[in-house]
Amino acid sequence: MSSSAPSFGACRHAGRSRVGVPVGPPGSRADARDRARRFWRAWKHTTDDSGREAGPQIGRIVSAVDRRTFLCATGSATALSLSGKLGLARTLPEVGALHRLMEETPRERVAAELAGLIRDGLDHRRTLAALAVATSRRVQPFPHVGFKYHTVLALQSVHLTALNLPDKERWLPVFWALDYFKRAQEAEHRQSGWTLGPQPAPVAGTVEAAQERLIDALERWDLEAVDPAVLDFARLAAPEQLAELLFRYGIRDLRAIGHKAIAVQNVHRLLPIVGPEYAPPVLRSLAAALQNHGSGPNPATSDLPSDRTWREFQAMLGEIPNTWKQGRRDDIARNELVRTLREVSELDAGRAVIDLLKGGVSTDSIWEALFATAAELVLRRPTVVPVHAQTSANAFHYVFRHARAEDTQLLALLQSAAFMPAFHRRVGRTQPGLRIDELEPLVVSGTGADALREAFSELPHDRTAGARKALHYLQQGGFAGTFVANARRHLARNGRRSHDFKFTEAALENYRKMAPTPWRDRILAASMAYFTASGTAPSPVAQEALQLLG
Repeated sequence: MSSSAPSFGACRHAGRSRVGVPVGPPGSRADARDRARRFWRAWKHTTDDSGREAGPQIGRIVSAVDRRTFLCATGSATALSLSGKLGLARTLPEVGALHRLMEETPRERVAAELAGLIRDGLDHRRTLAALAVATSRRVQPFPHVGFKYHTVLALQSVHLTALNLPDKERWLPVFWALDYFKRAQEAEHRQSGWTLGPQPAPVAGTVEAAQERLIDALERWDLEAVDPAVLDFARLAAPEQLAELLFRYGIRDLRAIGHKAIAVQNVHRLLPIVGPEYAPPVLRSLAAALQNHGSGPNPATSDLPSDRTWREFQAMLGEIPNTWKQGRRDDIARNELVRTLREVSELDAGRAVIDLLKGGVSTDSIWEALFATAAELVLRRPTVVPVHAQTSANAFHYVFRHARAEDTQLLALLQSAAFMPAFHRRVGRTQPGLRIDELEPLVVSGTGADALREAFSELPHDRTAGARKALHYLQQGGFAGTFVANARRHLARNGRRSHDFKFTEAALENYRKMAPTPWRDRILAASMAYFTASGTAPSPVAQEALQLLG
């Protein structure tokens, strides 16, 4: 953060403060139980590939509920356990103690500490909640919403990967996330010494007043004012009110290669795991990330390129017919949009989408074009920046699916389209002839597991060949579920970078949300360009975790 930045999370170099104490005066025990019940009823669940619960909507996340009353009202923490062991919540550390252990234990010892707790029955969700709190407290979304801040942004992907792994490997992504946090924490300490400052005192008032204060702070890009405002609104607002506001401000600009939309998606999935008591640091971190506009002038008083599509698209919404949700599937229009996005500007990308909506083309066909464009960009240049074409499209699509306001849904679609020309410019003239609609399968010598093994074996040296062999596997009737399981297993055992997790889970979710057609198989195959290769041995972090867990 620059020296002129507001004092969000002022540095604390000494002392320990418990983060996440509920704001507002405590109520009666019965009242607290009722609020706790309403907190969990507020969440709407989506499912991941296996049908497990994966992505609830934001609920009433800051309540005056003490920990004992919350557990009495909703059941013990072991109810959330993946292991299913009972009776352990009374003897194992709760989230507060666990996140402090993660923060304060040196990197070289923290894996062994966690492994000992896991052997004693520590559950996955409590561990992930502690990671969400620890990363939010110790790593700031400045100077970039990215880089070291990926220790926060990647947690939803780590969670999705873990949910879909066999029991013996389910903890591997968590150990990776813990090790990555310790590296990011060390980097933050060297660069700034920052830690999240004391929690702001609550301001009494109505939900309407709290909403007005939060919107005012967000509109003024006021980092210091947004910190208390987000907690006050979260304390008072209905779940859908908070969700809508966060969704809307997470998609309002084209900065940070899509990381703000990803940050909102990440928190939206993590909050029910974190629970109401420990939500404040997670929310404060997100609010700060949404306010990051880099080293440039304040967008509230400047006309900047990153903000123009937002303003222009809002003015264009009136052109879209009210029947846009009843559009028809149109593969020809979808393919034409892929070609258009290779050539146009950000604003013209949005206009092209609006023209399709006016012509009665379904949003499903448009999203398929965006996912295909993203997959093509990664296929042409499988490096970190193009990867965000896919991860940002996934996040915008998530907002599109979960937002209730039609304006927010449409703006998410238009902003996602506007990002694609920028990613095309970053890829430049790299392999311009490599196009997803022209990708040809490459014959593999075996079938089934042998065919997949051959496709993944190409990845270290020829990622395009790996994609083409994966396409052959799928076109010959290969089971996509086996393909997906292999991608996740290689990721868990050999993933080393945050983008390995972010990209894989984004690509797999995008695949799952498309209609079962040869087109989506083509997009999944192209995603091989950034999937994790199989390895002869697990990564050092995975190897240590396997040894520690026995």
